[in-house]
Amino acid sequence: MALTKIDILKKSIPLFKKKGYGATTLSDIALECGVLKGSLYHHFASKDELMLTALNYLKQYFVDRVFAIAYNESMTVEKRLERLARKSEEQFLEGPGGCFMAMIGTETVINNPKFNEVILLFFKDWKQAFVHLYSQICDYKLAMEYADKAIMLIEGSVLMMRIHNNPYYLTHVQENLLTEFESIKSYNAIKN
Repeated sequence: MALTKIDILKKSIPLFKKKGYGATTLSDIALECGVLKGSLYHHFASKDELMLTALNYLKQYFVDRVFAIAYNESMTVEKRLERLARKSEEQFLEGPGGCFMAMIGTETVINNPKFNEVILLFFKDWKQAFVHLYSQICDYKLAMEYADKAIMLIEGSVLMMRIHNNPYYLTHVQENLLTEFESIKSYNAIKN
């Protein structure tokens, strides 16, 4: 069976996540795919092109399968927040723990502005998902602040999880976000 772009992406993403962009070579990816390095060039002109495609692929995956949860009106707002948190958690705990976008972004922000463009869009979409949820329990300005705070807490917990090799940091923050959401909702219900 011929190797497809998607096959290469699915094999290269865990390698990039484990080793980072700079330390992962096309030879590493070819070995993981079980092909000669030259075979990769049939699909990607360079490692940069492969990474850019991987970033776009993952961004779209999150938009379609993770962030979309926030807009699923068939569930309560609390259930959507919980599912969004759990689905994000699954993705961040898969393989070497962490957020692929944050890892690659931190490593490549200065040298690869094209990567940064996709990463910024990923975080914008993530923030909008949170804003959509929070704006159902508080005003828009506060929803924007809570969305930023949620992402900062999650990303900080992912960093701590990686440093300490302990998923507790992420699961604890996710639980706290759910509890805080309930508190904000209750407070605003009493206030109004």
